[in-house]
Amino acid sequence: MERALPNLILIAGLPASGKSSFAEFASKQLSFPVIVKDEIKEYLFDSVGFTSSQGKTDLDIAASNIMMYTAGKILSAGKSVILDNNFEDRNMAGLKKLVAEHPCNVVTVKFTGDPEVFYRRFLERDNDPNRHPGHKLTQSYPPVPGLEETYQSMMSLEAFLEKYRKRGTFAFSFGQMFEVDVTDYSKVSYDEILAKLRSLLV
Repeated sequence: MERALPNLILIAGLPASGKSSFAEFASKQLSFPVIVKDEIKEYLFDSVGFTSSQGKTDLDIAASNIMMYTAGKILSAGKSVILDNNFEDRNMAGLKKLVAEHPCNVVTVKFTGDPEVFYRRFLERDNDPNRHPGHKLTQSYPPVPGLEETYQSMMSLEAFLEKYRKRGTFAFSFGQMFEVDVTDYSKVSYDEILAKLRSLLV
């Protein structure tokens, strides 16, 4: 008997668009494991750290690679998995390799809306004392005494928009995709999103 393809679900969109909250909800409702790239980065911040902005970028790339590797192990066992990340151009090669090596049904749920609203949420999130400082700092973690530090929340709206346009986050598309406008959370129904997602699963 031929085994059904597993599902690879991508939760995509700008930072602070609410991806992680829905990913956790979907994980519980579907009983699929979820891999959150930001959580991998936090382990790397604490175990490896960084001493430059390039070093932080390198950890981000490493976290993406770990996410893809782990997803591959799950898919190879015939199990479905959810990936939570603000996917961008540099993730495409890894995703294509993942799907080529582990055939699966790919569905992307892309959270969209007013980017200025996401920018304000981005600033609020970085001011949250519970947010891991490795996400907030741009030059070093753990902080280096005497080093003049900068914070990603210093980024202007224009710089924020330009950064994610250049990276391809706005234009990202992979597999079957549907978009959800999450500008106003009060109008967002997780149950409706989940129903649409379920209709695309195998």
